[in-house]
Amino acid sequence: MKMKRLVLYIIIICGFGSFSNAQQLALYSQYFQNNYIINPAVAGTEIDYSPLRLAVHKQWVGITEAPSTQVVSLHHKLDNNLMGVGGMIFHDRFGPIRTIGVQSTYAYHLKVNRELNISLGLSAVFMQYILSLAQEDFYSYEPVLTRDRSSVTVPDANFGVYAYSKNNKYWGGLSIAHILQSKLKISGTWMNQSNQMVRHYFLMGGYKLAFPGTQLEVEPSTLLKMTETTPLQVDANIKVYWNRNIWASLSVREGDSFITSFGFIFEEYFFGFSYDFTFSDIAN
Repeated sequence: MKMKRLVLYIIIICGFGSFSNAQQLALYSQYFQNNYIINPAVAGTEIDYSPLRLAVHKQWVGITEAPSTQVVSLHHKLDNNLMGVGGMIFHDRFGPIRTIGVQSTYAYHLKVNRELNISLGLSAVFMQYILSLAQEDFYSYEPVLTRDRSSVTVPDANFGVYAYSKNNKYWGGLSIAHILQSKLKISGTWMNQSNQMVRHYFLMGGYKLAFPGTQLEVEPSTLLKMTETTPLQVDANIKVYWNRNIWASLSVREGDSFITSFGFIFEEYFFGFSYDFTFSDIAN
């Protein structure tokens, strides 16, 4: 049996990130280091190793109860090279609202030709939505919330299609999150009818350029994202590798921020750090 290496990725992101209206998914600055968190069809695309990734994202540094996100993910390609499996645990907090969830993924991989593969992935998601408000937070609109914590657990699903080359020289994918559009019913509150998950759509792609005779590689990529209630937002990224062990990148998020990041590989461990600089209204 061919043994796969387990590679640990540790990613830390901080700074002044963004939080779009009606965007119910956590915001990630280094998603291009872990496309699996956006597209379930990525599960099993790494042949030589199974990536175990830990990401910590802290937004709006210096602001009390600002958004923060923690994610642990792992995916693995089965020995038949046709199927991939994966899992993720995530925690997201923004003020009095917390989301805790788990995700399990199955992906099927199709070989189109010697270079190109296409995979289809489906994730089952269970998440707990917790609303914790004190009297001074809510100004007595609903006594049931006073000095109490209300929560609801709902199922959900994500679906994705992903195309990638044999050596990951190029890749692209389309994914949909919150397919079931679950309603977050918290008994006795004004949120009964208004708080419902909204479908998110992601379109992403990238290409790695190598320069013969050097140890330099450049990878431009982009991510287009939108929901059924918000307009299209575009991220443009450029990532530079040196000797495949050290990298740095610059990203621009349309109308919001630019992000700098760097990382390195030490033995079987990968470390990354990112900082967001915003030019939206939150900067003021």
